[in-house]
Amino acid sequence: MKIFKYGDTIGSNSAVTIGMFDGVHLGHQQLIRRTVEIGDLFHLTPLVYTFANHPLKEKKRDFITVLEERLYLFELYGIGTAYLAELTNGFMAMRAKDFIENELIEHLNARAVIVGENFRFGKNREGDINLLKNIGRGLGICVEVIPVLKLGGEAVSSSLICDYIKRGNMEGSYRLLGHHFFLTGNVAKGKGLGRKIGFPTANLNYLNGSKILPKTGIYITSGELDGKLLPSVTNIGYNPTFDTDNRIKVEIHFFDMSEDLYGKEIRLYFLERIRDEKKFETASALREAIKKDVQVAKTYFSKINN
Repeated sequence: MKIFKYGDTIGSNSAVTIGMFDGVHLGHQQLIRRTVEIGDLFHLTPLVYTFANHPLKEKKRDFITVLEERLYLFELYGIGTAYLAELTNGFMAMRAKDFIENELIEHLNARAVIVGENFRFGKNREGDINLLKNIGRGLGICVEVIPVLKLGGEAVSSSLICDYIKRGNMEGSYRLLGHHFFLTGNVAKGKGLGRKIGFPTANLNYLNGSKILPKTGIYITSGELDGKLLPSVTNIGYNPTFDTDNRIKVEIHFFDMSEDLYGKEIRLYFLERIRDEKKFETASALREAIKKDVQVAKTYFSKINN
């Protein structure tokens, strides 16, 4: 993906969609898909204008995706160029008219702008789609507004998806995301406790940046490693049977995997929640519970693969 930083000028005319795009859910995908279509139709560079940060004072919840994950999803859905703005005090003080003239025209050479019907911009969110259309018309910008996507009578939103994830409802989050929620990170060295009971685990040192984690518990997961999808079960929690450090962990058990994964990058997809995490009185009791979890997961994978 080609990345432009705030203040850069791109060298071609562009079709632009604008937003934080947390989760890159089905509603965001509508905007991206239309941006690509318009870019192809009018020979414009399809581009996502997004933000590299989020001011903490504005933060109301944890995020579904960190920046690196959003960029991955943009590219997955057909966008090859992104422009990263910084949400500084100076940026947020920019008047709506100045945003159109300085950002869309001067830096992005925008000829088409594709936004959602609730799009607001500029200081104190003073700009709306009507202002964008009125000013854009005089500057040679075509503005297309995409209605809010609704499924089952509910508007698809990042906040609603976050609520599903926090409750461990991975099927619900998938329905609105259009892809499975995932964590990305490197495998870190653990204490080797899983190996001692016959279920070695990879400890995921996931990208943070205030990223949401699913509700603690045991999940059916699929880990993308070196371009391959590997079935697994994952524990998100505190490992209360063995650990006492009260630090949440993401521990993955890949089926029939003996390879040392230390340091490797994994994209871990959450498919379905199996059960709550619990403390077992003995290691053998924990081992039996994990054996049942693995069987549940293997049955799940056998069904979707047939």
